[in-house]
Parts: sequence; structure tokens; C-alpha cells
Amino acid sequence: MGLESQELPLTDREQELVASAERFAAEFIEPHAAGWERERRALPRDIFRQYAAHGFSGLQVPAELGGQGVTFLCKVRVAEAMARSCFAATFALNNSQATAARLARDGTEDQKRRYLGRLVSGELVSAPALTEPGAGSDATAMKTHATKVQGGWRIDGQKAWITNAAHADLLVLYAQTQEGAGAKGIASFFVDLHAEGVTRSPYALMGGAAIGAAELTFSNVFVPDADVIAMPGNAFKSAMTGITAARTHVAAMANGIVEECLARAVDYAGQRTAFGVTLLGHQGIRWSLADAATELSASKLLTYRAARQIARGEDAIFAASQAKSFAAQMALRAVAACQQAMGAVGLKDELPFSRHLAAARIAGYVDGTTEIQRDRIGQLLPRHCGSYRDGGRAT
Repeated sequence: MGLESQELPLTDREQELVASAERFAAEFIEPHAAGWERERRALPRDIFRQYAAHGFSGLQVPAELGGQGVTFLCKVRVAEAMARSCFAATFALNNSQATAARLARDGTEDQKRRYLGRLVSGELVSAPALTEPGAGSDATAMKTHATKVQGGWRIDGQKAWITNAAHADLLVLYAQTQEGAGAKGIASFFVDLHAEGVTRSPYALMGGAAIGAAELTFSNVFVPDADVIAMPGNAFKSAMTGITAARTHVAAMANGIVEECLARAVDYAGQRTAFGVTLLGHQGIRWSLADAATELSASKLLTYRAARQIARGEDAIFAASQAKSFAAQMALRAVAACQQAMGAVGLKDELPFSRHLAAARIAGYVDGTTEIQRDRIGQLLPRHCGSYRDGGRAT
């Protein structure tokens, strides 16, 4: 269970991509993030195109297929860096980018020809669709059904809280093919969201508007056989592997928002004076920010451990659940502490504290709630923490 170094081993090229991500966020996201939230606006499509133009939409797409071909470790650091400006925007961009990576890895040659280049270029915006109104963390309870017909499938049902669904073009949809079959009956499909029978109902959110979340209804939507991604028996396993990676991304993004808030709070508290000394000279504020800094360092260690395990192809369910659970709870405490150190100034619209506080709450919901993470950790305790694992002794 040993924790590893707080730094991820990136190549020089990957380190430059992270630096480029910081510059991209400063130019294209940070100046507009407050406005998107104020207007309750989904992330504009132009940002997806700019994201693609800067090479981020194909981070894990091999170079020979038009992408960057970098490691998962680099992808995690890019997400962390961008989230400092806006968690919701980064979450939206990352979800579309993940479709390109999956397509490059698992798609048919025909699917790659039709979709991959358009995803990497930013022409297409994508969304994953697992959650339903009555099936969130319990994804195997999904009711959306795929019925086999000549030449393809007919999709009927609803999906809920789907990232980018407010204006996405392409959906990675999971649907049940056999009633009562649970995970074994779930298949996955590419679905054209402009197809007949698709209805979108965007949510009006009090925070995280840039995520572009919406409910989707499917009424007799035809999907050709050529757009099947994974048949029953394989689709759900692939989805769970993807969620392990997604939980690590969420942890990294939670760390990013705390890092930004902490930097701003420390700078402010080091300059603002009260009773003849700076705010940092007052023990209460100094200790509060010290706790935030300590928890942030611990959260990064957990997150980077999960990222390393995923990059090595190991089972990272335990590590990712620990990272996400800790990071989401830590972010709520730390962002609130940083905003408190700012006093009423921290409520200003142009500062990120209130947006990031809402984002910390979102981090505890997406890709499995904090309660689900604790449950996963608890189920795996005998394997990872028992006295007689690994040949008779704890390691």
C-alpha cells in the first residue's frame, strides 16, 4: 500500500503539453468561465474546436491516427492543470476526448474512418451515456433497451445527467439487450444524436453549467450494425474499466481546483492586513490554509498512485476509489477554507471560489458518488489490507 512520489514521470514532450494546457486554459477558459456559469451556458462548441486545434482532443490517440499518443499520466496532469480554471469545462472536454481514445483503441476500421478524424479535429462533440433516471451508480439496472432488427438495432429509453448532451453529436450509449440479464445483457453503440427519435432536455443547474448535462429520450431510434461498439458480455466490463480511469481524472481535477484556490488565498492572506499583521500572521487562518495544503498533498499522492496503476495496466479499482473519495471530500473542505480566508472578497463573481465550491460538490457525484467509492473500498479491504494477503504477509 506504499504511496509513490508526488510527481508523475512525464517525458519532456508531455511536460510541454501540460504547460500548453495551462496556457490554453488561461486564454480560452478562465476569461469566460464565470460568464458561462452566470448564463447557465453549456461549453461553447468553439472551445471544443480550439481544444482540438491545440492537440488535446487526441491526447491518447496514436500519432499514426492523428493524435498525440501520450500516456495516461500526461492525460491526468492535463486535466488537473485545466481544471484550475474551470472544473466543468474540463470535465466536458475530457469526456469528448475520451471517446476518441476509446475509438482509436477498440473501434472497427470503418468506425475509425467515419468518426475518429472528426472527433480529433473537434468537428464532432461526444458524450458517454450510462446513467438513467432510475439507474445511476447501479448501472446494471438500466432500462434503456436495444432490440435487434434487420440491419441494426432499435433503441428505446432514457438517459440522465449526460455530459455534453446539450449539444453533442455522437453518443456512446449503453443499453440492455435482454431483460433480466444484468451486466451480461448490456451492449454499447455509437448513436447519432441528430437522428430521428432523439429528444434532448438540458438541465438548468446552479453550478457546473459548462458540463452541458441533459436528459436524452430515445424513441425507436435506429442504429446500424456498423455502429455497435461492444456486444453483450463485453460492453459493461469495458464501461467499468473506463469509469476507473474517469474517477482518477475527477480526483485530479478536484486537486486542480484546490490548488488554484489555495494559491489565491495564500497570496491574498499574505498581503491583506488586520490588527497590524497580515492575515497569515493570524494563527486561525494560517492553520486553516496549512490543513488545506496538507490535504492537497495527500490527495495528489493518492491520485497519482491510481494513475500509475492504470498506466501500468494494473487493477486500479481500489486506488481510484480511494483517490476520488478523498479528493472530493478534501476539495469541499479546502475550497471552503480558502474562500473563508478571503472574507467577503471570496464571493466576487470574477473570482473562482464559488464556482470551485460547486465543482467540489459535483466531484462527489460524477462517475460514482462518494458513498459508492466507500462501498467499493470496503468490499476490497480483505484483498488490499488483510493480514494474510500476498502469500501470507501484508506488503
